[in-house]
Amino acid sequence: MFNFLNKPEKEKEQLTETPFNIIQQAQILTDDDLEILNPLKKELRETFIKSQTFRTRTEMEISVLNDIKHPTSASKFWQSVREQNVMFNELVMLSYEYRKNLIKIKIIQRKIENETDELEKELLQIEAERKFFISKQQEKIAKDRIREIKAWSEIKEREAGRMSPEELKDVDNHQLISYTRRWIKQSITMGGGGSPSERQNLLGQLRSGILLCIKKGIIDKVLNTFPKEIQKKVKDEYNLK
Repeated sequence: MFNFLNKPEKEKEQLTETPFNIIQQAQILTDDDLEILNPLKKELRETFIKSQTFRTRTEMEISVLNDIKHPTSASKFWQSVREQNVMFNELVMLSYEYRKNLIKIKIIQRKIENETDELEKELLQIEAERKFFISKQQEKIAKDRIREIKAWSEIKEREAGRMSPEELKDVDNHQLISYTRRWIKQSITMGGGGSPSERQNLLGQLRSGILLCIKKGIIDKVLNTFPKEIQKKVKDEYNLK
């Protein structure tokens, strides 16, 4: 069974020769085109190995876990849990597809051995090569999924060290504070912008969050990370001391 993750670098390079062989055999390019492409083999091999498939660590930290949407360590932690779970589930499903694809290659190879018509045999060979290339893409995707799963694990460990036992116990134990801080930050950022429906939706969420925080006696925990002028504005609007 093919396993790209455990292959030595030299063998990885050999495997990435496959696309060039396919292109040449197809005769889809002119000799002039091949003269342009051939000197780029080494570069394109490196591109195949290094090209980004999923999010970089920077994108995970800044795009996914930005401080407006995820203003607390708990919200960052639990979002990381969700992201890691999705990535792992997709890896499991990819593993099934990978195994199925390898079996299909074996079936095609068996058909090739028994086929007497040369044109049919050639078609089967092309299909085997196509599925072989698919398997290389699947291996590359699997490798990058593992990288992101590990990165989410590192982020979870970091944020867990900043959380209370209660926050770690259940996702719902942090959400009211995290969401309300988020809505305050989004309201500040939006200012007078946004469409009427966007403003109405945000203000509705913000008001509901603040009122529930007041009812539960945790409004100070929500506001204590904001500048004093923001705290005063919220308290004045809701008649809080």
